[in-house]
Amino acid sequence: MLFLISHTIINGFRIRISHQRDQIRNVMYKLGIALKAVHNDCEAEQKMITRSKFFSWALIFNCVMSVIMYTIEGVLRVIRTGDTFNTVITAWPDVHDRSMLSNIGRTVIYITWWIYLTRIFSVYSLVICLTIAVSHQFKNLKSYFYSLSKIFENDNLSQTEKEQEYEKAFKVGISMHSETLKCTEEIQTICREVFSGQIIFNLTLLIVLMYQMMNSLRTFSNVLTLGLTALTILFSTGFFMWNAGDITVEAEGVPVAMFSSGWENCYHESSVRIRKLIVISMSQAQKAVALTGLGIIALSYQSYVSIVKSSYSVFSVLY
Repeated sequence: MLFLISHTIINGFRIRISHQRDQIRNVMYKLGIALKAVHNDCEAEQKMITRSKFFSWALIFNCVMSVIMYTIEGVLRVIRTGDTFNTVITAWPDVHDRSMLSNIGRTVIYITWWIYLTRIFSVYSLVICLTIAVSHQFKNLKSYFYSLSKIFENDNLSQTEKEQEYEKAFKVGISMHSETLKCTEEIQTICREVFSGQIIFNLTLLIVLMYQMMNSLRTFSNVLTLGLTALTILFSTGFFMWNAGDITVEAEGVPVAMFSSGWENCYHESSVRIRKLIVISMSQAQKAVALTGLGIIALSYQSYVSIVKSSYSVFSVLY
């Protein structure tokens, strides 16, 4: 039951992502090259790379350990009780079939299972890296607006030239902000099913795991396997929610960066024109930016806690 539910949902993730390769390439190009052509904060970029590596390796390590524990549990059953080696229950071979052909079939199925799961791990890593890239693009955008005040520190330009240069640069920043919002919308479209499926996946699997833990033998290997599986589910959902929540947090700082870009150094008619531009830009930037799952649940720290609590609440009612 556990694998039937989980494999059905996560296989849908892989199919959905594999059919959106062109859109993913386009978004990655914008986030990695196009939006950084005008301004690239090297510190923010390095933090993005470090964060992407950390979350990807942390997720993969946790997932691999969970799968390894299912392997160890299967081996221990063979040693202790003489059962056949089974990690995934399939229609063929039967779990009690001890023929040579069945053993070969189990080996092939086991290897196929690992290959299948590596593709799933890759999907998770891709989605996490995309959300991290967007959140750090908002950081890069804030850095750009803060840097505009340096235009007025250039002694080689007249006041009029500084104002013209500032206005031109600010309009470029508005264009970058617009493109960043478009990238966020594209990622929402690409990963909509993944975000929604992960919420259902988290709720359902935690309930099944808690039920399994209550009704299974209290052996060390069994408890460790179920515990690692539960942690894998919690971590995978948490990584989604954490990094998607960072997009909302970083986007909220863009209006402040716009306001602190140095508009007060403009005078007379230029000041009036710039202030109108600033007000309109800030009003647009103050609109909340959030990725959602199931169309209504904003991916954030608070919603993650609520989802975990809901799983336990449902289980306590049913059990």
